[in-house]
Amino acid sequence: PDLKALEKDFEILRRANSNSLQIVNGSASSQRQVRLTLSPRRKGRIEVPRLEWEGEQSAVIELVVAAGNGSAGQGAQAGSVADVFFTTTLDSLQPHVQSAVSLQLRLYSDKKLYQASVDFPGNTDLLVRRIGQDESSQETRNGRTYQVITRSFVLVPQRSGEIQLEGPVLNAQVADGTRSLDPFMERVFGQLQIEGGASGTRALRLRGDPVRLTAKPRPPGMGSGDWLPAQQLTIDEAWQPAGGTIAVGVPVTRRLRVSAVGLSASQLPDLGALMALPAGLTSHPGVPKLTEEVTDGHIVGHREQEIVVLADRAGHFELPAMQVAWWDVAAAQRRETVLPALALDVTPGPIATPAAPAPTAGTTAATGEAQNDPPAAAPSASRADVPASSGPPATTWVGVSVTLALLWLATLGAWAWTHRQRRLSHALGAPSTGKQAAAQVSAAAAMKELRHACHSQSARSARDALLSWARATWPQSAPPGLNALARRLDRADVTSLLRELDRACVEGSAWNGEALARSLDALELQNGSKQGRPVLPGLYDEQENRRV
Repeated sequence: PDLKALEKDFEILRRANSNSLQIVNGSASSQRQVRLTLSPRRKGRIEVPRLEWEGEQSAVIELVVAAGNGSAGQGAQAGSVADVFFTTTLDSLQPHVQSAVSLQLRLYSDKKLYQASVDFPGNTDLLVRRIGQDESSQETRNGRTYQVITRSFVLVPQRSGEIQLEGPVLNAQVADGTRSLDPFMERVFGQLQIEGGASGTRALRLRGDPVRLTAKPRPPGMGSGDWLPAQQLTIDEAWQPAGGTIAVGVPVTRRLRVSAVGLSASQLPDLGALMALPAGLTSHPGVPKLTEEVTDGHIVGHREQEIVVLADRAGHFELPAMQVAWWDVAAAQRRETVLPALALDVTPGPIATPAAPAPTAGTTAATGEAQNDPPAAAPSASRADVPASSGPPATTWVGVSVTLALLWLATLGAWAWTHRQRRLSHALGAPSTGKQAAAQVSAAAAMKELRHACHSQSARSARDALLSWARATWPQSAPPGLNALARRLDRADVTSLLRELDRACVEGSAWNGEALARSLDALELQNGSKQGRPVLPGLYDEQENRRV
């Protein structure tokens, strides 16, 4: 039958067809049956509409759907008694756009659930991401003991204004005590219900209440830089080794950590890009470590990164202070977190002591002759009174010669092994050309999508295409957002265009992509030149591997 009339008020969860043939007194009759499992989309009075099938019509059925169990304070009554229900807890109902909202979803059940799953998808206006692991506990409500499963989510509004998100949906199987077994099975097993089996369960679908937020816009006084709405933001650093003094050519590690209450880890700024070094010092940032946790019902994001610092000359250096501007959502004002400037003294590097020159054969021979000749005549000196020669014995020089010969052979063997490894590395490094070609193809596809988005004036599509192009261009350290991409490109004209694009995506305002489209040729040219540059070799790879 045509089931479109059902889809207005019901969700079809399952559909089963069956056919039967019955012969009575030589007369055959067949029957086809369609069994539907429906889930009402709303509460209140709902009609199952009349359905037509091969000229026949079904009767209209009226149903009364009880109120669902939604978020705490929205659909669940304090005195209600239910077998299975949801509660949701938000740390803010009026967050700022692009801030991280903590949502804790609790599932209460006083019966065992089978094949249970919870769906909580986001939409284009409100991103939803699960964090952490589920927690199990027990709680007593209205004299009934419930098993409670707590799951944490991060919600990030992508635009300002009122936003609604469909509530979570539970799909599970529960034991059905009202369904009797087959008579044969009942005779064999009595009233035993095969708990969890197909014949002893029924489908359970529970939909929570929608989540409603009102996102505040970005304050005009924050400018066009990184937008960081948070309750608290801190920056910490640690040096290894500590002491504030390093030597030329000896790497040291600076560990930077930024933490924020109310921001996810991916939203935190790249401190390695903010660290400015004076001439004479170079930095090699490592891969950042992003972690998140829920503390007192709030999202806390952490971004930690190790940066290797190397000095190429001795002297006194001043590392500038690092400043991160953010918006205090509690006080509704702009704040700055500052990591103070740091003085660094660089001493000359260790100098290897040169080895003593090896004596030549002629010198050894002359020394031997001098030892054999008697000393110069001394007045009234007998031979017994002549002192022994101060030079080393001949056996010592033989040992030195053998040692030098062995060292020379070891040096020759090391050179041969290094030469062979270099040839092998060149042979094994040949496939990298194919990877570069694949990356260029991916970047070209993203650039094509970006051109289309610019000409169609689609800001969000342009942002997604730009970030895809960045991931293909820098697969090892792709910029996480438009602001980071602007810093990576380091071009004033492109930076202003990317900030306009970011503002349009956040505020949902109109956007003209023609100016960005005209600058794409320069971006592709810049990308091509960077693809051809050699990759900077790792800094003290062997030492770092041993240290780790």
